[in-house]
Amino acid sequence: MLRDRVITAIVIIAILVPLFLFGGVLGVAFLVTALGGTAVWELARCLPALKKSPGKEITLVLGFGIIATFYSFSLGTLMAVLAWYPLLVILIHLILYHKIEQTLESASEMIFALAYVIVPLSHAILVRRLDLGIAWIFFIMVVVCFGDVGAYFGGRFFGKHRFSKSISPSKTVEGLGGSLLGNLVGMLGVKLAFPGLPSLWYLLVVTLMLAVAGPVGDLTASMIKRRLAIKDFGTIMPGHGGVLDRADSLILAFPATFYFLFLVGY
Repeated sequence: MLRDRVITAIVIIAILVPLFLFGGVLGVAFLVTALGGTAVWELARCLPALKKSPGKEITLVLGFGIIATFYSFSLGTLMAVLAWYPLLVILIHLILYHKIEQTLESASEMIFALAYVIVPLSHAILVRRLDLGIAWIFFIMVVVCFGDVGAYFGGRFFGKHRFSKSISPSKTVEGLGGSLLGNLVGMLGVKLAFPGLPSLWYLLVVTLMLAVAGPVGDLTASMIKRRLAIKDFGTIMPGHGGVLDRADSLILAFPATFYFLFLVGY
């Protein structure tokens, strides 16, 4: 299983790095469309009221619309447009009332899927537009991914004290320690690669924030899977499950970093 995880990770890196380096904002938008679209499809087909057509198809189309909104509009206009999406979902269900049996459940699950997956991941587009946006994209990805690696090995070799038996029995306190260590190593590595980033003290604050956002995102996904009685959201990534299983730690990471940098006036 570890071999599958490593091979899959190498393939992902080989795809992501060139797009991040040379694709600009459009490249990030393309990745969000591909990965976010796959992730929301994986989630939609697991939700009871969206399993049947046209629920998951409508969710996917609306997801693409949200990504296009993030790419096309300024932050102020974006917030105004996003406020109308829940009303649009309700309007669609009103029009298709006789076609969608579980109308209320379907509308609620559709809004949840879009808000949980597409909106947070689309913040990667906003991060890319920042000064040194490419560096911040790598910073988030590397810090969070190194945290995942640290949690895996910390829990596997040293894990004894369960962190949350009811939500994710495999998570341990030692794994969280390994995750934090991985976060810090990732921070130092990206700082060396992009010396133009702010000081280490500044980056340490962002890293500690990501050290919380990553595990919380992971636990949230575990909670959802436990409620849905599934092991993984998908099988597209050998050793990792689905795209959403791999991206769960990033769901809070991108918006948390963007709004922190925005609020401190970066």
